Order: sequence, then C-alpha cells, then structure tokens
Amino acid sequence: MELEITRAFPTLIGRLQVPDADCINRDLEGLILREEGEYSSLGRSNIGGWHSRPDLLSRQVPAVSALNSWLSWGLRRTISASIGTDGYKGTLSISGWATICRTGAYHAPHSHPDSAWSGVYYIRAGTDRPERPLSGVLEFLDPRAGVDAVTAPGDPYGEPFRVRPQNGLLVLFPSWLYHWVHPYTGQTPRIAISFNATPSPIVRSQGPRLESWTKASGGAATTNEPSTIACLNPISIPQDKRPCGLADYPNLCFEDSQPQQW
Repeated sequence: MELEITRAFPTLIGRLQVPDADCINRDLEGLILREEGEYSSLGRSNIGGWHSRPDLLSRQVPAVSALNSWLSWGLRRTISASIGTDGYKGTLSISGWATICRTGAYHAPHSHPDSAWSGVYYIRAGTDRPERPLSGVLEFLDPRAGVDAVTAPGDPYGEPFRVRPQNGLLVLFPSWLYHWVHPYTGQTPRIAISFNATPSPIVRSQGPRLESWTKASGGAATTNEPSTIACLNPISIPQDKRPCGLADYPNLCFEDSQPQQW
C-alpha cells in the first residue's frame, strides 16, 4: 500500500544562460545607455534607478532581434512545461523595457497583472560585494497565503526563491508571482531588460509579436504588430511584516507604493 502524493499548485520559474551572449549584450548595453541620456526614467517599481519606455523590443536592430528570438524560445518552452506541448495554439504579444541600477537602487515588491508570463534578461550583472551577498539579487516570494504563520517539520513553506544575476541569464516566471530586487551596491551599473507576455493582443502599440510555435520557425517576429502593455502592481508591506529578509531594509519605500499604469 502506498500513499498517493500530488504536488498541487506548482509555480514554474525558467532559467537559461544564453550562449555566446557577449556580442548582443555589448550592443544592447550601448542602445540602452544612449536612451538613458535621451529621456528621464519612467519610474515604476525601480526605485533610484532608470526605467525606459516599454517599447524597447520594437527596435529594428540585430541585437534586439536576437534577444526576441531567445525570448520566444524561452516562452514556448515555459508554456509547454506548464500546460503541455499541445496546450496552447494561439499567439503571444510582448512588451519590454530596460532598467539600469546603480549603487542604492532597488525594485520594490510587485507583480505584473494583465500579463501571463514575465521575465528579465541580464545584460550586465554589475559587480559583487562580498559583505553584501544579496546585492541586486532577484527574490520571489512564496505566493501561498498564510505560509508565514505555519510551523511545519523542516520548514518547507515560506522560503523565498532567489536568483543571482549573471550576464546573459534569462529568467521567466508567471506574471502574478510577487518579486523584488535587493538594493544594488556594486560599483558598475546593472543593466537588464524586463518583459511581459500575454495571449491575444489587446492594446495596439509599437512592439514585436511572438507567433505561435505552430507557425513560427525560430523566434519572435520584429514587426509593428499589437503588443500588450501591462501595469506593475507594487505591494504594500508594513515594516514589521516584511517576509524573507525585507525587514533588513527598514528605509525602503514600500508602504507608499501604489499601482501604476503605463
């Protein structure tokens, strides 16, 4: 006699180290730094850093086209892992934006509503500081309500899932999953591109369209098709209830965060 165990409510997070990324990273970094000099940050969840407009992935340059192909590849496989290879036959639309973090910048806890999948691609991970091992680390919060109030053998609940940025690392996750980025303390800029993906275009804008893998051969089509522009949803966490290390940063401006629209 055996006990049947079901792993209910899985949360899938995908990671890929893009091969030979140095070339496209160099070109993407140059593009983003030029744009930083052309207009002010849009704000959003990036506190103290720079946030680009959400149409970055529509740029008609080889490096962006190459990145779109990797995003398409990763999204196809993430969706297949979550619902099966034949589970979705439609199209996906994406919007993407760049962020630059210098010393002291961080991302407040937030989710990406009105999207299905989100992700980040690290162009330049920045520099490490041994005395601050969580500098710039991406942290996902356990989405199960009430887990912080439960004590169980081995404490299997409530622990965060952390990802340390690396040059050329692509991370994908469900858009509803709350996450944040620890304050960055490195000496060189940390540069990344974040993105949202959603089925069936709902807003007409300038941006690439990811064709269904039943039609596409390789990657994203860099056309000016409709793309979804979702909002960020910062979370308000009282200082005495901040989970998983957030209490280590008493001066971060979490409580005044409000949902923002692009």
